[in-house]
Amino acid sequence: MNRLDDIKSALAILITDDDDGDRKQVLRALRRAGISCECVETDSIDSALAVCKEKRFDVAVVDYRLPGRDGLDGIEAMHRTIPTMFIVMATSQGDATVATEAMKRGASDYIAKEHINERSIGRILRYARKKAAMQLALDQQREELERFADVLVHDLKSPISSIRGFASIISHAVKSGKADPAKIADYCGRMVQLGERMVALVETLHEYTKSDAHVVFEPVNLNLVVEDTLSNLGQIISNRGAKVTHDDLPVVFGHAPLLTQLLQNLIGNGIKYCEAAAPTLHVSATPEKADYWRISVRDNGIGIAPEFHQQIFEPFKRLHGRDEFEGTGLGLATCRKIVDRHNGRIWCESNLDGGTTFNFTLPVPTQSPQAQGGGKTPQFAA
Repeated sequence: MNRLDDIKSALAILITDDDDGDRKQVLRALRRAGISCECVETDSIDSALAVCKEKRFDVAVVDYRLPGRDGLDGIEAMHRTIPTMFIVMATSQGDATVATEAMKRGASDYIAKEHINERSIGRILRYARKKAAMQLALDQQREELERFADVLVHDLKSPISSIRGFASIISHAVKSGKADPAKIADYCGRMVQLGERMVALVETLHEYTKSDAHVVFEPVNLNLVVEDTLSNLGQIISNRGAKVTHDDLPVVFGHAPLLTQLLQNLIGNGIKYCEAAAPTLHVSATPEKADYWRISVRDNGIGIAPEFHQQIFEPFKRLHGRDEFEGTGLGLATCRKIVDRHNGRIWCESNLDGGTTFNFTLPVPTQSPQAQGGGKTPQFAA
């Protein structure tokens, strides 16, 4: 289970109060609000900190007045222990000054005990989920930026160094009057290839980040998407003598340019990772439950071992060296990002004997790709 699944599932809630009645008040409010949660009760900051070291909590409701240490000190210590925890200070005493100080110490919200009920607790936890989702998105963006930086340093440093080396050799040969036209032409050709590789990497990174851009969703005829895809890949298909066929495909709810990029990556990979004389690919569709279509792209390329069926969708994960197949390791990661935006899922079926089928699901036109858990309220922007 990934972190996003954790956010969508039951919340882990810590209730810290030395008054048993007050703790029960919070529990009743949670039950009446219909909040899916797992609660742990403690009666002091020390006991709260002890359980925080053993379990990760999403939300903590902390009393302002506690034995040994007051709630403000407790909030500060708990925030240090679990920085991502949404901390709510609850008190029957205090004022705006206390609330401000609580926020400075690490609290995310503040509530008077007399106002704790199913409505207020529901509002707080909805906000907690929203904040957790936003934090997750920021963390993912930061991780991707760090990976981008690593890739740029690693994949650009080597060709740049080689280009500088060839340029230095050419410059020295020209200045010395001993230039060999054949060798200089060879060096220039290599420099062009290295430059093209760098451009391809930058463009791939750009396409990967573009898959997060704000787009509008609408009914899309996949037959037209395949036509656009094959037109874009026309030169590659012709050069490899590939044969790409497809069934009569359905209308789905999505974004046509993103779906074109998705199919272009999958079909392009099927052609690239094929050692047969003529790559053969077929695109088909079958109903997936009531609200989705399963789209399948079958090829006759090299197989993928079962242990790598998940890894291949991770950014910058490559199963082959550059001397075997060119690539950046972002193609399938981009495919997964696009399918995720359509509230679908993507997976592959393959083995080392050869041939792979990539499957992904897309919603029918009455389905909103942004609705969590397959909701049906149409939303037309993402």
